[in-house]
Amino acid sequence: MSEERVRIAKKEGELVITIKAFSDGGKQKILLLWIVLFSLCGIAIISQFFGNYDNGTKVFFGAYVAFWLFFEFKVIYAYRWRKYGMERIIVDKENLTLIKEIGQRGITQKYPLNEIRNLGVFVNKDSNFVKSITSSYWNINKYTLAFDYEENTIPFAIDLSPKDVKLVLKEFKDYLKKKVNND
Repeated sequence: MSEERVRIAKKEGELVITIKAFSDGGKQKILLLWIVLFSLCGIAIISQFFGNYDNGTKVFFGAYVAFWLFFEFKVIYAYRWRKYGMERIIVDKENLTLIKEIGQRGITQKYPLNEIRNLGVFVNKDSNFVKSITSSYWNINKYTLAFDYEENTIPFAIDLSPKDVKLVLKEFKDYLKKKVNND
């Protein structure tokens, strides 16, 4: 398994796949530098907000700060994800559970196995321009697997190599076959 990012465990009728977030040491340092410099820029603009300016200028500062906060949040989230993030995919007899964690905090989504359709490689239908913008290191949305649930496509497994995608899909399908044969 590449880079020791993917761990697969089978225990008591359960398949647990753990995927550590992809991290590149050099890019992490650049991202941290970007966070520091961008934070300083935001602080400078916020400090000017309290100056003696006309209302139009203050509205501009307010709009700038709103965008600044959004991007500040996104980049800090990406930094934390790359450093501490992990996905856990748990398949048991009844459910597929997706857990996306950063440190001790996370988001859990649970889906009944009998309602999941079309488990396979995620096909990003965005244009090439959008793909190039959203696939940068500071974006956390380069999904590699997906399934259909109700009317939605649910993507998961962030930044897996093609080799790991094949491995994880094989493990899923083997588990599901075994489950069907045992029921």
